[in-house]
Amino acid sequence: MVLIQFIVGTILGSFLFANYSRLVGGKSLWHPARSACDNCATTIFWFDLVPILSYLNLRGRCRSCSHQISPATIFCELFFGSLVSCWQPTIMSTCYLLVGTLLFFMAVADAAHFEFSALYSYCLMTCSTLVYTLYQPHHLLFTGLIVIWLLSQFFDPHLSWIGSGDLDAFLGLFLLLGLTPFAWLLLFSSSLGLIASQILHQHRLPFMPFIATSYLFILFFI
Repeated sequence: MVLIQFIVGTILGSFLFANYSRLVGGKSLWHPARSACDNCATTIFWFDLVPILSYLNLRGRCRSCSHQISPATIFCELFFGSLVSCWQPTIMSTCYLLVGTLLFFMAVADAAHFEFSALYSYCLMTCSTLVYTLYQPHHLLFTGLIVIWLLSQFFDPHLSWIGSGDLDAFLGLFLLLGLTPFAWLLLFSSSLGLIASQILHQHRLPFMPFIATSYLFILFFI
């Protein structure tokens, strides 16, 4: 069953990323009806659309023009395959799935532009609040977090050590996961960011990709 969920997840991830790429590139979702190379516009054969395997077989390049396919494609397929593998037919698990989806596309936007739409944060907080209201034990601290988040939407705190979008994501995830899982997520994401900064020799990196990756790890253990 887990293998079937993983396969379905990779197909879902491939579909979502293809449509996301079209939207970001200002293209139509309906035309062309079939997937085509972004560089040479050649229609992609069906056997080159198999998630993960086709990317590896083509070595990340278009069969027609050898133009490099975005590595985000295979990352998306692997991410959603793993994300859907954790899904169970419950409202809480579905909310976790939706949050993971939001985090991935927040990470893609953050990696490309060091920012993402506030709409992602609003949707994330909505899912988190729903799970908290229905399933988490109510506590004054978490209620205070909701109030703090609502107030933070009226001004930019201009924090030098973290972006306001990252702060929104952390508040939502704290509300969604609870103290201990969130502490692990914070540890994993910070460690991954530190390791990446040392390897890449960069002082400024988008943080959402590390948050999204750590969130996936946490889902396997909560």
